[in-house]
Amino acid sequence: MQINVGRPKDLEKRQRILNAAKNLFLKCGYHGSSMNQIALEAGVTKLTVYNHFQDKANLFVCAIAVTCEELISARPLNLQADSDFHKEFIHACDLALNITNLPEAIKLERLLVELAAEQNPLAQKFYEASHLRMNAVWENFFQQSIELGFIQAEELKSLTLLIVSLLFGMRHHEVLLGVRAVPTAEEKQQIILSSIELFMLKYQKTT
Repeated sequence: MQINVGRPKDLEKRQRILNAAKNLFLKCGYHGSSMNQIALEAGVTKLTVYNHFQDKANLFVCAIAVTCEELISARPLNLQADSDFHKEFIHACDLALNITNLPEAIKLERLLVELAAEQNPLAQKFYEASHLRMNAVWENFFQQSIELGFIQAEELKSLTLLIVSLLFGMRHHEVLLGVRAVPTAEEKQQIILSSIELFMLKYQKTT
């Protein structure tokens, strides 16, 4: 019996659909974006959109996952035995602050809150693609830090929770609410140095 596997997906069209979906979801939110609008923005038919993505929920998850991955994977955090740990820690914190305070990242977080408020199951998938993905980056960084002897051994989730809390805290909630501007370059540097100082008070490797 011959099985019809269909035509190969057109990767260029798929990318256009993902880009269009990302732009519209960030601009109009999940409910404010339709498959018709996405197809028009991508310059394809609605049938083509459905051929690549089975429904709007699937497209949303894929578009958000790609967006988050592009933001997070731009600068990998790799340590070596001869690394200047303080410098690399500053770089890691700077990366986290830069990613989180990008206009599209702030829009993503507000969109996540909107979905969570209505108990939309997409919120969990969104959270996994964004927050948990960034947490995994931090855990990998701290795993390297422990193995190379830069900090004391501790549960990776505890290390990640502490540094994220120090870097963001109430300040970031105010940014999301629109009652506070994102940190300036000077403020960001002060946040990073203070956060690392407090973190290392607890986890500095003693000889």
